[in-house]
Amino acid sequence: MDAASFVIDNLTAQITSYEEVAAIMRERLAQLPVAEQAELESASAILRRLRAGEQKLLPLSVVTAKEA
Repeated sequence: MDAASFVIDNLTAQITSYEEVAAIMRERLAQLPVAEQAELESASAILRRLRAGEQKLLPLSVVTAKEA
């Protein structure tokens, strides 16, 4: 890619940082009671569907303010 070494070093550090955070989150999730783990999985699934655009939007009307 012919990228400068500082760019590659920075991106590598960011990836390492994300991997460390993900590992901590997995450890903490594993320490939760099974019922709480299930609740989090359910909530995560709902959020993933929302982010993917699978939600049904509420019908909204545009309301303009009356001038005084």
